[in-house]
Amino acid sequence: MTKSAYKINLLPFLLGSVFSFLFILVPSAQAEFTITAIPPRLILSGKPGETISTQLKVRNDSEAAQYYTIAVEDFVVYDKIGTPVPVTTSSNNRWSLASWIVSPGAIPVDSKATQIVNIKIKVPQTALPGGHFAMLTYMPNADIKPGELKKTASIIGQRVGTLIYFTVAGPVTEKLNITNFSIPKFVEKGPVDMTGTVESLSDVHVSPAGNVTIYNPLNTKVAEVPVSIGNVFPESERDFTATWPQKWGWGRYKANLDLVYGTTGAIVSATVSFWLFPIRLVIYVLIAVISVLTAIILLNKRSKRHQELLEKEVTLLKEELEKFEQPQK
Repeated sequence: MTKSAYKINLLPFLLGSVFSFLFILVPSAQAEFTITAIPPRLILSGKPGETISTQLKVRNDSEAAQYYTIAVEDFVVYDKIGTPVPVTTSSNNRWSLASWIVSPGAIPVDSKATQIVNIKIKVPQTALPGGHFAMLTYMPNADIKPGELKKTASIIGQRVGTLIYFTVAGPVTEKLNITNFSIPKFVEKGPVDMTGTVESLSDVHVSPAGNVTIYNPLNTKVAEVPVSIGNVFPESERDFTATWPQKWGWGRYKANLDLVYGTTGAIVSATVSFWLFPIRLVIYVLIAVISVLTAIILLNKRSKRHQELLEKEVTLLKEELEKFEQPQK
């Protein structure tokens, strides 16, 4: 998604699709409120002109009844870790979904209760095939007016909700590129860390997954490391990491990355080579061996010299003894 197509909401908002709950704190009441959005992510599809009805749920785990406002906004992903950011839609928002969603504006939820939220998605006849994205969020203290929120610093509101992924039927493009796959060129001792980046040129979100296959210096397969990247949104990039837990190695290794994505099971691949070799350990061993050999040689030389001195002394003693034993004239 291109940045020029949207006006970014100035309010900070972080909502990951893997979040199953977030905490809502209201210090003025000296209490902690927990809201759970069910599900945290919803995947739907439909045809142009259709109306899709579905249900969401929100749970209030606090000790008091709450009144939640409901907001529906488009979102985009700018960073490389998949963080959704709400936006104010514009006429050229290719991926817009918020304007198609009909939902309540506010709902009451009893203490320790779960409330059903009925929504409808009215797909325009002119809807473009491919992915459309929005977030439906809940915020407590709906009975407090915005002006009152500005006047008091004791009330802190944070929203939690569901990310909605909607795919309009029709011909779509599914294309993924590996823009980076790297391993340090020389690794002395494992584990071996791998990093990479993928870029989506698709009309829909894709969720690539696969393996890194490791080959040793003899080109024999020695390991497979699973790689799961998560959702990659259209016209965005996402980073990923993987780790081979191997500790020791002895030479030049090869790593083949294969990722499967999309409805057709397309595959993208990349290959890198790296050295896994305990150079310092080898140096220490060589130093130890050389030291032992040097000590042996020195001891051998010293022993030989000592032997020569003893032999010389014995020779001298023999000469003296012979002189002494000769008869005196």
